[in-house]
Amino acid sequence: MLGLKQSDLASKAVITRSVLLGLEQPGRKLPDQLALSKLLEALLREGLVFVDATEAAGEGVRWAKPSGKVWVDCLRHARSMLGYTLDELSEKSGVGRYVIARLEKTERKRINEAAARRLRDVLFENGVVILAEEADVGAGVRLRL
Repeated sequence: MLGLKQSDLASKAVITRSVLLGLEQPGRKLPDQLALSKLLEALLREGLVFVDATEAAGEGVRWAKPSGKVWVDCLRHARSMLGYTLDELSEKSGVGRYVIARLEKTERKRINEAAARRLRDVLFENGVVILAEEADVGAGVRLRL
C-alpha cells in the first residue's frame, strides 16, 4: 500500500531484504518475532494501521489518516490480498486486464465506474472488503468473513 520496494521497506524496518523475503514466504516455519515487530513499527511509522478481526469481519489494513484517496485507490491492494494476478481478476470479473491496470493507477484521468463497481463486487464475493475513507481514518482493505 505504501508503494515501497522490498529493499526500501527492509531498510526502514532495519532488517535485511532476505529477512523480509523470509517473512513473506507462506511456507515459513516460525517467523522471527523481533523482525516482525521491527516491520510492524516501520509500517506504522509510514502511516498504516492494522484492523483487527471482529465477529463480523476479518483483519485488514488501512491508512492511519484521511488522505483524499477514493475506494478505487484500494483495488490493487484488495487484489493483492487475494493473491490474484491481473489476468485472474480479469477472468473472474469479465473486466479487461487493461481496464483493471488503468483503474489501479493512481494517476488516472477518469474512472470507469461500471468496471470499478464490478471489480469491487467480485473482490467482495471472493472475500475482500474495500474500506472507504472516513473522517478520522483513511481508506483500506479487510478480509470478509
